[in-house]
Formats: sequence, structure tokens, C-alpha cells
Amino acid sequence: MPHFLSLQIDKLETAGALLVSPASILSIPAVAAALTIATCCLALRQKRRRGRVRWGALARAVVARRVILNRSTGADLFCYFVNTFAISGLIGWGLFSGLTVSHATVRLATAAFGPHAATALPAWALRAGITGALFLGYEFGYYVDHLMKHKIAFLWEFHKTHHTAEALTPLTVFRVHPVDTLIFFDIVATTTGVAHGLFIYLAGRPLQIYALAGANVLTVVCLLLLAHLQHSQFWIPLRGLAGRLVLSPAHHQLHHSADPAHYNCNLGSFLAVFDWLFGTLNLPEQRSPRLKFGVPQQGGDPHRVFAILITPFTGGLGALFRQTPQAETQEAASEPDPLTAA
Repeated sequence: MPHFLSLQIDKLETAGALLVSPASILSIPAVAAALTIATCCLALRQKRRRGRVRWGALARAVVARRVILNRSTGADLFCYFVNTFAISGLIGWGLFSGLTVSHATVRLATAAFGPHAATALPAWALRAGITGALFLGYEFGYYVDHLMKHKIAFLWEFHKTHHTAEALTPLTVFRVHPVDTLIFFDIVATTTGVAHGLFIYLAGRPLQIYALAGANVLTVVCLLLLAHLQHSQFWIPLRGLAGRLVLSPAHHQLHHSADPAHYNCNLGSFLAVFDWLFGTLNLPEQRSPRLKFGVPQQGGDPHRVFAILITPFTGGLGALFRQTPQAETQEAASEPDPLTAA
């Protein structure tokens, strides 16, 4: 069997396995959890506003035809297949690993401060600590990466592919340019590797995290509760202190908004604390403002293959030789997002 064909078969098996893993970014359990949460929230909203639940309207809101049949959703599906079966095998999604950074961090700390005595804390406390440290390392890396891509013109040209989505679905998470993904993985590998290495050095011994399906249990919980709803048409806001700690689905929908008032806000993944600390937090209103999404490519259709994969390179080269605002150049070019006050 040719090596390329064998590689694609292996990827197909891996993709199939990821459909049932709760730790996968796109899995049946995660999508089912998102739909359950969304349905419950919409039913409660209907009950509160109208005194009863209109199940037909609820079903139309959950399975919105203008989202499913949107050309933007078709482009997201294309990106899913490209990123899963074609490009990942070519660039490997990272120049180095978090484990490499962790080992280097331990060596540097040992060289600078000498060996650290093993701590007397119980094993469960250390496991909980390193689980939390890695989660915070990921969240900080995500924030730094995202902030850079919204503020640096060259990086924005590649990240803009994600923002050209005019309808948000769980597949939108795959609407990313390969260069965007490569940079993301390396930044997150750096921040998580440093967090892991420093914790191991201070603990004075190797440690394991609390894991579920081979992934950080805190990340898996957030995937199940938040990830797919963040890229969806369901307006589910968190306000007050909760909205300053956790990025609800409505937070991330504001991030995708074509309204200039919402540009460059809510840059975190699941936690709002870094946005809160660094002044990029925008708390959502209780009622949806009926957002529009999308960043049109100049002179082209943002859902075509050329615009998704090639235009970012030409735009990036142009950005190196001019001073161009990044997300501030966004324009509204889509139909209103389907709201869920059915």
C-alpha cells in the first residue's frame, strides 16, 4: 500500500476515534452535551418569557436551517477535512513540544538555583496543583497568541480566516489557517511547558496530572460545557463575577462580532481572568444584541478555497510593508445571527 494512502487510513481511524473521545475538540459526547445545555437554556428562557415551552419553535432554533445551509458552514466543513486529513501530516502542528520546554525549564532552574528538595505535600495536592498549573499555562498561552494575532498585522492576516465565518457552528473551530495553527501550538507549548517545568522543579519529583481520556480533566470539562456553545447561534451569557472568571458562549460571540465596539475583546479560551486583568474583557448583555459576524476578504468571496488558504499569504506579505489596522478593519457583511429567543 502506498505510504500516503496508508497515512490517510491511519488519519481516518484517528478521526473516527476522536468522534467518541470526550477529550476531542469535536466529539459526539461534546456536541451532545452542547445541544442538551442549549436546549435546556432555551426552554427555560421560553418558559420565563411566555409561560410555556413551544417545542416546535425550540426545535427550529436548535436546528437552524439558515446556519446549517449557510455557505460559511460549508467552508467550515471543508476546513475540517483539510486540517484533519491533509495539512496536519505535512507540518505536524508544532516545531517543538511542551515536554521539551518543560525539561529545559527544569534544567535551567536547577542550574540557576540548584536542586530543589522534594516537597512534603500529599500526592493528591501535588496532582491537583500541576493539573491547575497546566490549565492556567494553556489559558495564558491561548490569550497571548490570540492577542498577538489581533494586534500584529502580519499575524492577523492568517488569523482572519477564522473570523470570516458568517455563521458560527462547532465546525468553525476548524476554520483556521495552518500557519495560524502552527504558531498557536508553539506558543501554547511554551507556556504550558514552562508551567509544567517550574511546578516539577518546585515539587522536587515527577508528577502526573488528573486526566480524563488522556487530557487535562479541567480542559475536558470546559470542552463539554463551553467549547461548542462558544461557536454557535445560542446566546448564553454570564455576567457579574461569573462573567469575569469564565468566558460564556455569549462572550465569544461578541469576540466574533462585526460591530467595531466589540473588536479585540474576549481573547481567552475558557477563562475570562486574563481579559479582565489586561483590559480586553467585554461582558455580554442579558439579551442578545443580534450580532452580525464576518470579515470580508477584499475583492473576493471569503468562503472559497483560495480565500481560505492562499489569500492570507498575500495579505501577510502586504502587511509587512504597510501600517494596517488589524481587527479594526473588519466590516459587517453577513446576515444577522439567528438568535435563540424562540
